[in-house]
Amino acid sequence: MEDKLEKEIFELICYMLISARNLDQETKMYGPFRLVDATSKLIEILEKNGIYDELLSQVRTMIEANKYKVMIDKEEFVAFLDDLALKIVAKLKEAG
Repeated sequence: MEDKLEKEIFELICYMLISARNLDQETKMYGPFRLVDATSKLIEILEKNGIYDELLSQVRTMIEANKYKVMIDKEEFVAFLDDLALKIVAKLKEAG
């Protein structure tokens, strides 16, 4: 594994583990925020390493544009999460 890729993967794993640890002390909605943020970070790592998918790129763009709704409007944030899930499920159904 390349040094830079390895570092990015370990940083993401560290982020996810520390997020998991802190969830017992944070507000309930931080969990979904951290999961979509980690998803965006993973897609970014993949893209930097030549693994590109148009839908995943769109998902990452949507995440970056909407992830902070969790702090402003919980219902809008949940609707955003539903939309993301439906997009990925549709892609999985296409793949059969």
